[in-house]
This record gives sequence, structure tokens and C-alpha cells, in this order.
Amino acid sequence: MDQWGPQGSMGLYNRFGRLHRVGIERVWLHMDYFKAIGEKLSARCGEGELGANFPDLAAEVMAEFPVPAGMGIDYMADWALGRERLPEQVNFHSGFGEPALVVYEEPRFYAEVLHWFHGRTSIHGHGFYGAFRVLAGYSIEAQFAYRRDEEPAPGIQLGELDSTVLRLIVPGDITRILPREAFIHTVMHMGNPSLTLVIRNKGGLVQLDYSMNGLGVNAYQDSQTHVRQAEVLSAYHAANPEGFETRLIEFLKTGSAHRMARILKEMMHELDEEFLNGEIRELAVERFGPLGEVIIESITRSLRGGQIWDEVAGIEDPALQLRTALSDLFPEEKDLLTVVGRTFPDREPQDVLDDWADTVSKLS
Repeated sequence: MDQWGPQGSMGLYNRFGRLHRVGIERVWLHMDYFKAIGEKLSARCGEGELGANFPDLAAEVMAEFPVPAGMGIDYMADWALGRERLPEQVNFHSGFGEPALVVYEEPRFYAEVLHWFHGRTSIHGHGFYGAFRVLAGYSIEAQFAYRRDEEPAPGIQLGELDSTVLRLIVPGDITRILPREAFIHTVMHMGNPSLTLVIRNKGGLVQLDYSMNGLGVNAYQDSQTHVRQAEVLSAYHAANPEGFETRLIEFLKTGSAHRMARILKEMMHELDEEFLNGEIRELAVERFGPLGEVIIESITRSLRGGQIWDEVAGIEDPALQLRTALSDLFPEEKDLLTVVGRTFPDREPQDVLDDWADTVSKLS
């Protein structure tokens, strides 16, 4: 018997909802775990606008509800497919998560479970605030400090990005999300999938994506237009691959530096490094000078990171998978050891990495 009761029991009531057996599938008839968290948080926030303490309240309420036993892809499939209607999918066009499933929604905030397969999120700040909790799988989270030096074009910043924290996050771990530059991070996911519960307000602050070379790009500015334009270009690539490069170059001859950066990031799967660092680089530098060079450098690094994650997905040994994933963000071993030492000043960095390798081997 687990904390939710016998899986084969007909009509059994647990703490959050009733569990029926239909064939070999389980169907949750109520919102159970997620609804319980959402309703308690809503009550604790009181009436009116959310306050600056919302990240603390969200983290506290999450901590009061243990992650359900058996949490994983089957649990989430049962939850999502066992109800006639889902909560309003308020983030339907976010493109964040594979998928991003809203599991609770009220006028001021919502909760979503992000499904992640092997890969790394962009380095990003947050246009909202709240908290997140790892439900299943495991990930490496890197946090950063950013010093903004200039804004050479609307929607683009240049500065210096510095790695400050690197940590292994496992089921049950909870992190507060602060807005904008107060919390910049990336998460390297290695579950199949990893599941993350995010509770966030519905604010619409500016959110930037960052690159290790110090480029910051507004991720929300004209995002719907850019995403759809990239999708049209992807469709054109599928229908007419011979004419794709000409079509893309003609498109990139117009528009802002911000649009070029966003479109190229969205189009990475259709680009090869030779084309990017040849004709596209020449055009970017011709139009935007040194800024164009920085944009292409950023996309090149992302392309190479994608190749590393393709390799990660094919590795079965969890410890080797972990070390390979870390090479995406830290190609140089000395840089990896430096940030691990900064995070755990009382320990030898290599001992920390060895402990992580042992932990993920036991979790897998």
C-alpha cells in the first residue's frame, strides 16, 4: 500500500480524491494533489493582489504536501486523460515544457507541470514570480549574476554573465522564483521525463534569455509574431529545402537585430553551422556590426549545445550522462570546478561531482 491507497481498490477514498480502476488504467476523479495545493495557497494569499511574499507562500505550501508516491509520466497521464476538461491552459503558446500542463488556475496565479526530456533550458530571467518543485527525474540547475553594460538595440542587452551556483536538484526540492534579474538560471534535465511543478503569478514583466557571451534578448517582445514567422520558415524548409537558405537570407535582410536574434534561436533545428557562420554571419555583421557578431556567436554555441544533448540522450550510464551534460555549459573542466567550489566552499569540487554521480545512479 502506498500513501494513496491500494491501486486496485474500487471506490477507495484517499486524502485528495477517489481512485477508480478502469481496465488497467487509474483515473483521478478530482484534482487531488494539485488542487489541494492550489486551494490552500489561494486561501493563504488572502484576497486582493498577490504580495511580494508570494514566492515564500508558494514554497511553504508546496512543502506541506509530499510529492505523491508513484509520481511520473503514468501519474500525469492518468491525471490529464482521466478528466473531461482540463483547467484553462493559460500558457498555451508559451513553448516552455514538453508539454506544459496547467493543473490549477485561479485569477491571480496558476500551477503547471512542466514535462522535460533530455535538454537544457535557455539561460533566462523571469517575467513572473513564484516557486517550483521537482516532482520526478533529476536535473542540474545553474544560477547566474548578470551585469548589464549597454542596450545597443531595442530588446537587446550586452553585459557580463557570471556563474554563481551549480546544484543537483532531485524530487522534493523546492526553489523560489524571483522576478527579472533577481533569479537567472538554466536547468539541465535528465529525466525521462523530468517533471517540475511551477506555481507562478500571472504578471507580465520583461523576461530575457541570456547567452554565456553576455547577450541578453527580450524573450517576450513580439514573441507571437516571431514564433509564427519561424514556424512558417520551418514549413517552407520542409516543403522546399533547396530554396530555404535563399528565403531565410531575404527575410533576415529586413527587421531589427532583436528579430534576427529571436528568429535564429527559433530556427536552430533548420540551421547548420556552416550556413550560420558563413552567409548569415556575413549579413549579421554587415547590418549590425559587432552586435551581429555577438548574436551569431550565441546561436553557434546553442547549436553545439544541441549536439551535446543529442549525445546525452543516447547515453545509458547516468554518471556519464551527467558529466556529458555538464560539458554543454562548462566546456572547460576548470570552469566547472570553479563554480562547484564557489557553491560548496567547504568541500572539494571533485567530491561533490562524485556524490552527484552516485546520487543519479541510484535515482535512475
